[in-house]
Amino acid sequence: MRRYELQRNSGLLLALCAGLLLLSACALVEGGEETQPQGAYRVYYAVTGEQATVQVVDWEYRVPTGEDTASALAELVLSQPETAGLASPAPSGTRLLSCQQEDGQLRLDLSEQYGGLSGVDLTVANSCLTLTLCQLEGVEEVYITVEGEAIPYQTLRTMGADDVLLPGTGETELTVSVGLCFPRADGGGLGIEYRDVVQNEGDTMASTVFTALLEGPRYQELSGLMPEGTKLRGISVEGGVCTVNLSSEFLAGLPKEEQAARLLLYSIVDTLCMQEKLSISTVQLLSDGHAIESIGGVPASMPLEPDWTLLES
Repeated sequence: MRRYELQRNSGLLLALCAGLLLLSACALVEGGEETQPQGAYRVYYAVTGEQATVQVVDWEYRVPTGEDTASALAELVLSQPETAGLASPAPSGTRLLSCQQEDGQLRLDLSEQYGGLSGVDLTVANSCLTLTLCQLEGVEEVYITVEGEAIPYQTLRTMGADDVLLPGTGETELTVSVGLCFPRADGGGLGIEYRDVVQNEGDTMASTVFTALLEGPRYQELSGLMPEGTKLRGISVEGGVCTVNLSSEFLAGLPKEEQAARLLLYSIVDTLCMQEKLSISTVQLLSDGHAIESIGGVPASMPLEPDWTLLES
């Protein structure tokens, strides 16, 4: 199976961060060769798990069935793939309402579930449909609507295979939507701040998420308890365990009040564990490479599971 990496052109990312979907900013990096089975097409899907930190789109060969090949291929993108580590980019329950081709343009009308996508998730889904369907003879571009209405805030209303650009020179970036857990200003548990952050080439999603956490909250209802001067020495994800190595400033500057220190601890653990693409189940905190005995009265020498009850406070 050939591998692809979906990237964004850095010149267009500012608009994407503002909520615009710049589909022409995507890029595909092509890998090895594989013989295409007779009657099969490449059907594109989103990559899941740890691999999604460096690659977000891949494909598998599928043979569409039925008289209308275009509809069959679209249905395959909306359904789950056969290959482990891939998933449909469309929300569960998304249905194909209509599929019509005219003058080189293929118009897809999808059910309301698809309208719930935004940001990078929508970009990936649109790209998967476009790359899959533009393999068909006579299909030059794809126009996607939801319940008959255009999807708002898109710079490109139609997209062709040529709009998914091959990588050029210069810095490449990827904008990802993340949820960040911060202590509530009133001390009553944790609150979630959703934010679009830029993942630069060479960075992992885990390091990008933690860097955003270090920046602190933007909402006044939330507070940043991260000790001043704390630096991320390293972060890795293996077998569902995320190991975070922080500088000595973290341990030296922990809040003296036990509840505040506990909220800081779980703001880190809960934030990392809630990123579905990372598939993190536990978090191990280190300070300059050494295990931390306890934080806020919580034993921290072993990997910690998230405490979701703090988000319900």
